Amino acid sequence: MIEELTALFVDTFNAPPWNDTWTEKSARTRLRDIIRMPNFFGGAEYRDDRLVGLIMGHGEMSYDGIHFQILEFCVANDMKGQGIGKKMLEEFLEYLDRKEVTSVYLLTMRGEASEGFYTAQGFGRVNDMCIMSRHKK
Repeated sequence: MIEELTALFVDTFNAPPWNDTWTEKSARTRLRDIIRMPNFFGGAEYRDDRLVGLIMGHGEMSYDGIHFQILEFCVANDMKGQGIGKKMLEEFLEYLDRKEVTSVYLLTMRGEASEGFYTAQGFGRVNDMCIMSRHKK
């Protein structure tokens, strides 16, 4: 299944609004790394035997229970706007609720295409947190 996941991942994230430059090799490595994480959970959505969506991440214990980070979530470009992502996310969150996950978080781009989707699904910005990074010079 990794080849199907890789193809969907590359096609989706190399297109707008992300415009990344994933190769098959780098995407396959990323997805395998996520799948191998402790407390991994993921899901896939098929339409007519075609993979059209994926969602995956991992849980980790914190002082107030299990926090789950969604690391990757995408729907095939030609299938967006049909409610597939909303349905996938709802089912995924219901599963995490049954597993007594206390919070679900993710990182996404600002803007309507990504941030707007998650806002509509009940996610909100965490005002007292920031993302910091350091890149090799």
